[in-house]
Amino acid sequence: MSFLSPVFLIAIAAVGLPLIIHLLNIRRPQKVPFSTLAFFRELQKTTIKRIQIKKYLLLILRLLAIACLAVVLARPFLPPGSGSGANSQVPALNAILIDNSISMSRIGEEGPLIEQAKKIVRSIEASSKDSDRFILQTTNGEAMYSTIIGHNQLLDRLEAMEVAPRGNYTAERITGLAEVLKDSPYQSKRLFLITDGQQSQLNEVPETLEEMEDANLTLISLGQVEVQNTIIAGIETSTNMIGNGLPVQLTVDVKNVSDIPVANQFVSLMYEDELVGQYSVSLAANASASYDFEVIPSSTGTSRGKVTIEGDEFTADNDYFFVIEVPETRKIAWVREGEENIDFSSYTGLVLEAVTANDAKLNFARFNAEDLGSSTLNEYDAVILDGLENIPEFAFNQLQQLVQEGKGLVFFPAENGDIRNYNNFLSQFNQGSFEGMNGTYASFESIARGNRLQEDHPVYAGLFDHKDGDELRVSVPDVYYYLKFKPSPSPGGFSLIRMNTGDPLVREKRFGNGKLIVSTIGNDPGWSDFTIKPLYAPFYYRMLLYAASSDDGGFNEHLLGNDFEETVTMDLASIKIETKEAEVIPETESVPAGVLVKYSGREWSPGWITIKDEEHTKEIALNLERDESYFVRMNEDDVLARNQSYVDATRLNSETLTNEIQASGFGREIWSWFMIAGIVFLVLESLTSIFFKAETIS
Repeated sequence: MSFLSPVFLIAIAAVGLPLIIHLLNIRRPQKVPFSTLAFFRELQKTTIKRIQIKKYLLLILRLLAIACLAVVLARPFLPPGSGSGANSQVPALNAILIDNSISMSRIGEEGPLIEQAKKIVRSIEASSKDSDRFILQTTNGEAMYSTIIGHNQLLDRLEAMEVAPRGNYTAERITGLAEVLKDSPYQSKRLFLITDGQQSQLNEVPETLEEMEDANLTLISLGQVEVQNTIIAGIETSTNMIGNGLPVQLTVDVKNVSDIPVANQFVSLMYEDELVGQYSVSLAANASASYDFEVIPSSTGTSRGKVTIEGDEFTADNDYFFVIEVPETRKIAWVREGEENIDFSSYTGLVLEAVTANDAKLNFARFNAEDLGSSTLNEYDAVILDGLENIPEFAFNQLQQLVQEGKGLVFFPAENGDIRNYNNFLSQFNQGSFEGMNGTYASFESIARGNRLQEDHPVYAGLFDHKDGDELRVSVPDVYYYLKFKPSPSPGGFSLIRMNTGDPLVREKRFGNGKLIVSTIGNDPGWSDFTIKPLYAPFYYRMLLYAASSDDGGFNEHLLGNDFEETVTMDLASIKIETKEAEVIPETESVPAGVLVKYSGREWSPGWITIKDEEHTKEIALNLERDESYFVRMNEDDVLARNQSYVDATRLNSETLTNEIQASGFGREIWSWFMIAGIVFLVLESLTSIFFKAETIS
């Protein structure tokens, strides 16, 4: 057993106080003549002996209690191996995990936090024995090292360590180091985590520690450093219908994530290496603002952009990268019954033919209902189910999967459609259900009007030329016959057009990464006069374009710290990923939607990557998780379990810090044992004093 503060052992001298008092009370009794002494002589043999036993017992208990409390002040600890009877001088294996996230580039009173972390590692090395060995690892980016090394190699690798603007893998690294320690032959094993305590770094650590048996972790905190930080909180566009030559408005959200107001900063946007615009930024503490930029894609495919903040005190997260993808064509699969089964021809085909003749952005192919099981549907961006009396049940799962993966699905009912079959199909998407029919097909008598438009929906973006607040005047359709639809109460659904009866005319429901659009009327003149209204052509064109557009608004982004997965339509055998550092061959897998590309991406930093084969390319923007820019500290009590230790490096000088580390990681503090023992002795002293009746004679 050793002591962190041995100077306090001087307090053990206090045990002499009860002893001195006891000795002062020992006086020879004065002889006094008395007539009858027989009774007192009997007392001398019994009661006086019991009184003396009680005094000595109380004295011993008081001495032990004071000694225990004095030892508590000296903070005793057991060296490694003492608990299992092993020799404390046996070689130890020290696993050291250093937080090298961007927050460690902040500068405190003792210099950059990463340099303070290195200084602590040197203290650990200096207080170790020559026979001790080490593993040095970092939390962010590619795993630095996994081999067991000696003192000199530790110091060499420590010098090469630096802050890495890469993904966070703290919990994964703790698990890996714990496994190495568990499998190593060393009897004494220690695990250290040196960090600034940033919440984003430690969020998954408590759950990881709970799953690890006998994980003895020492968390060494570098404390909080106040710094002003302005970040790009996000970028979005009002529409996902992005095309070649079409203006795209980008809204950039800027946020001050510190308690320090900012002024005279700038946010600028570069697109295809050209400056699009710049704004001056002034924000109160923890305030945010949005800034609009307009870009025009000049070609199909992917194009790069970057948003930059200038004048910020913390610069490690001032760049935000993005990629806008403009597909060459959006392919639509039109699934239709045979013409002999209907009274009127569907106008869907006319719309598609007119669109493809005048606009190369859409391309379509026709299929019959029995073709729904074909794997070729996976090649299309959207599927139109147009007037099917019965949707084949064998196609339910495939259509659900298509929408789940980001495709669009548009449904038009048939006059004689099987409502039960329709509802079974819609239940796959939790969209709602049809509850009957209203009106008479081909009666040409209006029973409702589609007069309520969801104007803020992307389908209507830029369609109407009117000022905000002005009443929208548009020629709306009269409806002769429709299926009464009851929407699901689940979130994610809204009506593009609603009738004056309150029933939906066209309703959208988000599902997975895609969308399902349900029309309660068919696309032929027997249902309504929509086809002769000016709104019809632009509405249906935009609805089809919207259904066939990616739900992420044309942005291709991957957040570092997550395994990379992307589905592409490329040659599986020749796919490569190109970064600014190297070219790698990823893991590939054939899936219904194309080829699934997988890669760990541990070594990636913010910027762009390119997925390519011999003919095609696709670019992806890489960014850090936004949480990496929030310097909120996590409470150590929320991180550590009962068998872990905590050291606050900001409150200790160099010598005391070394002692703290030695006690927490290199041994086990046992002052609580002596505290409990001291309390027990005091309780026993009180009980003895109260219940030990020495004067009673049986």
